[in-house]
Amino acid sequence: MDSRRAARSALSRLQPLLDAAAATGTLTAIATGGALLGLGWREGEVGRAFRLAGRAVLERFGVGSAAAPLTSVTVGYLQHLLVATAWGAVLALCVLPFRGVARLLLVVAAAAGYALLSLTVVPTALRIGAGVTGTVPGTVTIALTLAVALLGGGWVADGDGH
Repeated sequence: MDSRRAARSALSRLQPLLDAAAATGTLTAIATGGALLGLGWREGEVGRAFRLAGRAVLERFGVGSAAAPLTSVTVGYLQHLLVATAWGAVLALCVLPFRGVARLLLVVAAAAGYALLSLTVVPTALRIGAGVTGTVPGTVTIALTLAVALLGGGWVADGDGH
């Protein structure tokens, strides 16, 4: 019985951090989605990043993207939501427990680390902006947006008293 109580107590202490990480993951998906729309707008096709990511996912399952162009955008958008939220939540778990300058330095390190990993070892399907972030400029744009989202998530968590 005491082990169950201890487990519940530990979870109740961890719950605010998990909630803040989930909120930060959502903020990351929103912020990086906006950045990807901006990158697409610059290229003349707003949904380009989502279309390319969706095409890659569909083609893995044997569906020709030419047969379903709107489906490609939708699948790419869903892929973005899942991947960006996951990256944001995982990185938030690393930076949110810290405060002040330590958090700022960790956010910069986390964003730079994400960029380096994204350009070298992270498979395309697990990158934020899978279709357009295989180059340094696209990856830097997403990394900067990721840093802002992580800082924003920290401010939200701090504002909630966590």
